[in-house]
Amino acid sequence: MKNISLITEFLEFLKNERKYSFHTIRCYKSDLVAFSNYISNIGKNQSLIKIDKNSIQDFIKELVLSKFSDKTVQRKVASIKSFYKYLKHKKQIKHNISKYILSPKISKKLPYLLTRKEINTLMDLPDLSLHVGIRDKSILEIFYSTGVRISEIVNIKIIDVEIDRKLIKINGKGNKERYVILGKEALNSVSDYLKIRIKMSFIDNKNSYLYPAIKKSSKGHISYKSMYNLVKKYIKKVSSNEKLSPHSLRHSFATHLLENGADIMSVKD
Repeated sequence: MKNISLITEFLEFLKNERKYSFHTIRCYKSDLVAFSNYISNIGKNQSLIKIDKNSIQDFIKELVLSKFSDKTVQRKVASIKSFYKYLKHKKQIKHNISKYILSPKISKKLPYLLTRKEINTLMDLPDLSLHVGIRDKSILEIFYSTGVRISEIVNIKIIDVEIDRKLIKINGKGNKERYVILGKEALNSVSDYLKIRIKMSFIDNKNSYLYPAIKKSSKGHISYKSMYNLVKKYIKKVSSNEKLSPHSLRHSFATHLLENGADIMSVKD
């Protein structure tokens, strides 16, 4: 079986059996295609089921020499290990050659944070005289108030929002459900957005997502990239630090909770 067919079958397994998100599957695909291309280039179209662990180790060395970050290398190694575990389970291979490959350790770096002052300025940026401004304000508030991930916020449906209970149901990693609590500002912002959401010109009345795709013909949710760019646009206006990203809102949320005396285990949850 060709390498691309093996990878495609594995990705279908992640989608249909493990219920992984589109974004997660896309990362697996990118990692495994890169690995497959490397193996093909050094071994004249060698099959992934016929290589030994030295080939994986050589690939890891190549990643390190190419200056990939520790986190990226670790993710790619994890993708490869999951792939070979799947092949062993499906009896495509007799031995899992990746079993004894050690994942590189990630050097611990402090997360990039926004200060309280920057957060306050950030929340004042959206133009609330415009429908998109009201939407953007609710997005920023949800990120900061709940600490959700981009992949989670884009998948929120209207039915998941319980204003009366101040809760939003989140479908997290591995399709696990949890509820997050909306703070006062986030609750008000989401309530304001729900009142004008249907008036936004690009939203199809039948779209069930809280934040629909920015195309009236689409019944899907706003894309991961669009959400990232939207939040990044506002962050750039409060800080010149290019390392800040939407994920920084999550870290800032957790850090500010701890500063206010929250229990560290409750923050992790």
